[in-house]
Amino acid sequence: MLETGATAPTFDGPAAIDGEVRQVTFEELIGGSGVTVLLFYPADFSPSCTEELCSLRDFDLVGLQNDVSIVGVSTDTAFTHREFADRHDLGFPLVSDGDGSIAASYGVLEDELFGGHRQLARRTVFVLDEQRTVHYVWSNEDPLRQPDLEAIRAAIEGISDDDAAVERYRVATTHYREGSEEYERARDAFAGEDWVTAADAFDAAVEPLTAALEAFDAARRYADDDAVARAAERANERATDRRNAAKWYAMAADHYARGDETAAEEPRADADRAHARATDGEDLPAPDDLTDGRDVPEQ
Repeated sequence: MLETGATAPTFDGPAAIDGEVRQVTFEELIGGSGVTVLLFYPADFSPSCTEELCSLRDFDLVGLQNDVSIVGVSTDTAFTHREFADRHDLGFPLVSDGDGSIAASYGVLEDELFGGHRQLARRTVFVLDEQRTVHYVWSNEDPLRQPDLEAIRAAIEGISDDDAAVERYRVATTHYREGSEEYERARDAFAGEDWVTAADAFDAAVEPLTAALEAFDAARRYADDDAVARAAERANERATDRRNAAKWYAMAADHYARGDETAAEEPRADADRAHARATDGEDLPAPDDLTDGRDVPEQ
């Protein structure tokens, strides 16, 4: 089996991608990503494999996955992969290794798994950088054992650098701007006592602001440079306060719409405090300002 420090082999083959079955190369699979999480698993639709791949689907490996590719490989056919991916809404490609050659090249092909005679891939996770260097390996002969998701996250973070952190900050800024625009629209409606419009707009602001605060936190985790990390941390706090204010203002607006002013007082007071924190100080630094060696202003 490949060990850390080894160079992972490339491969090609049929794969299920976005509901289609097509022939792909390794370069197409990773899509220029800085990090690749390569998952070998025994079989589609087995309970343990379903649990593993759905866990990775739901697990926030990177905050956002713009610079991380997840690729699954098993000896099932690409058409079985497509059905499996469709049923469980898997958002990453599944490659068919029908003859076991891919698993064999990584040293994870098993002759007898589950007590049978069909060759299957041992449940294994490789984390690769953009040069295909192996930075992390998890493997277990027990097909029912699940990988350590937090260890995978740590391995990804260990590979990432300030360029990846700034890219996540850039994505977060886009979400923050989208959420803030909806938030300001809601504030205008709230000030005009248009409670229904205000409640709906504040609710609409919550999702992009939540995406922003998660992406800012991902940028903080990935950053090597202290200035980038501090900027991302402050941005995360700003987005968190604005998201929380949106939730509380929406709650208050609902109460006002029902004519219950007393019930609206507490969430409105909480929202006002969070809003004051979110709007106190200078604007968030632009992504292009987060360059190596350049500090950002304290707020």
